[in-house]
Amino acid sequence: MAIKDILVKELVRNGYSEDSGVKRWNLANRSLLNATPELSKGFLQMMDFNVYRRAIFERELNLIKDSVPEFMAKIGDEPFNLIDLGCGNGEKAKEFIKNMGNIKVRYCAISSSDHLAGLAAENISKENFSNVSDVISHIGHYDKVDGILSKMRNSNFQRNVILLHGSILASYEINDFLFNLSNAMLPGDFIIIGNAIRTGEDRLTNIEVYKDEAFHRWFMHVMKELGFKEDEIEYDAMFGNSRIESFYRLKKDKELKSDEENIFLKAGDEVMVFFLYKYYQEELEKFLKMYFKEVSISKDSENEYILALCSK
Repeated sequence: MAIKDILVKELVRNGYSEDSGVKRWNLANRSLLNATPELSKGFLQMMDFNVYRRAIFERELNLIKDSVPEFMAKIGDEPFNLIDLGCGNGEKAKEFIKNMGNIKVRYCAISSSDHLAGLAAENISKENFSNVSDVISHIGHYDKVDGILSKMRNSNFQRNVILLHGSILASYEINDFLFNLSNAMLPGDFIIIGNAIRTGEDRLTNIEVYKDEAFHRWFMHVMKELGFKEDEIEYDAMFGNSRIESFYRLKKDKELKSDEENIFLKAGDEVMVFFLYKYYQEELEKFLKMYFKEVSISKDSENEYILALCSK
């Protein structure tokens, strides 16, 4: 199915809410933000945005370096499939493998983009890790991986260890996401979740960061795939529904046509393309313990980011 058809179908399925006469359409699905090569390249550029790099990427990379030996003591030394869910360019998985010892693994990069999945697989292959027996990639949405997880198991690699980094979890409704993911795991499986945490009294702060041009350069490709030109949309971000919401305000009417659906959007309508929940550590731990048997937390020195090792 063509990407425009997928996007229009998603708009129709999610529908809109209305506030003070403004229709707010929901197109916020993190998997869709890597669905084309242009979106994938926009994400990779976003990784170099200094605020993101410092607050998310580097904190998580350092936590991986520091935490993996302790985590591996709990995961054990039996071979497993290392499943990189939302793999990016594979850099975080590479750091994990560097620090995990000599346990045999198969590496599987999962992204909604064949561009990113292929890039991550290529970057891991280049390292020639002696303990990596195979490198493969799969295309799939981050919230629908049950089929992939089951297919990965074989007689030599019966366990799955999943990496879910970059605060991807916070871009989904957490109960639905964790319920589906936990159900797709078997006893003996583990997941390592990287997510930012809040401290202090204010849950939502620094909205100006999310209004930065770096986000627009990534997200605008979704709107272009729908058929909008840059001068027909205006990017903005706000606090709403206990989360950060990034959206586009339409400057002109537009009829969107796909193979199966037609939909009409009016000037002044808003299309949400991204949201991000902000959690305090105790909240996030409470959610994780609802769906996993054991949860171990590793936290950075500034209390801004955690890695959570969770066992089925």
